[in-house]
Amino acid sequence: MQPALKNQSTRQLLRPFSSWSFAIKNARSPRRALSLYAQMQRQAIPFDSFAILFTLRSCTQLRNLPLICHLHAHLLKLGFNIHVYVATSLLNAYAGTSLECAYKLFDEIPVRNTVTWNTIITCFSRSGDVKGARKMFDQMPLRDLASWSAMIAGYMNNGHWEEGVALFQEMVMFEQLKPDQVTIGPILAGCSEMGSIGLLLGKSVHGFVVKNHWELNVELGTCLVDMYAKCGFLNFASLVFDMMKDRNVVTWTALICGAAKHGFGTEALEIFRKMRHGNL
Repeated sequence: MQPALKNQSTRQLLRPFSSWSFAIKNARSPRRALSLYAQMQRQAIPFDSFAILFTLRSCTQLRNLPLICHLHAHLLKLGFNIHVYVATSLLNAYAGTSLECAYKLFDEIPVRNTVTWNTIITCFSRSGDVKGARKMFDQMPLRDLASWSAMIAGYMNNGHWEEGVALFQEMVMFEQLKPDQVTIGPILAGCSEMGSIGLLLGKSVHGFVVKNHWELNVELGTCLVDMYAKCGFLNFASLVFDMMKDRNVVTWTALICGAAKHGFGTEALEIFRKMRHGNL
């Protein structure tokens, strides 16, 4: 076969794969993605890694353990279980449903990358097993910023404030890693639970944000508003709120709840009226 004809034949062969993968990726719902996946299976259309990855990403939202186990069995049959990206995506699907299944899969993955390790840390943290998450963190052959962020979030989201702050300080001072918004979010969320020490830490984090000229987007701004409001510093919360270009319902709610919690009922009602006037 001539090279030109061979390339054309190859493109024709690959077209169904990429079109099915594209359709699964852009499916309007997880169930639609699964329906397309099932059609591929019934019509004996060969699967590529993208079709599988997009299907796993969609069905993760359903948190349906029997469904994930079924997909896992199909991946074993297809031989994609040794594909590190597919295995990691499957691990993430198990994260919100079964720690036991997630850890068993992790133990069977022959080649793990940093994302694989970060995912199993998150699995343990979501299940409330912070000690297990820390054990995985300590066993990692190589850590990146996302690894530290995952472990810090695990501590803070499970109420282990001191351990979370200590690890954050270790990351900044000894590892000399510069935190990003993913790292900062859980820290700010925990500051409101730590009294005066938490407020000092929160102000320090806010200073870091300003010093590094970070954009005050909805996520970051809401974290700061919520932290100051819960700590009773409504002037600071209002100042950050007014500086934000975009706000969502969560931002408004954080300011309203902070005002109400600290005895500013009239102000809370006024903020609520403003929110309603803004059609939120």
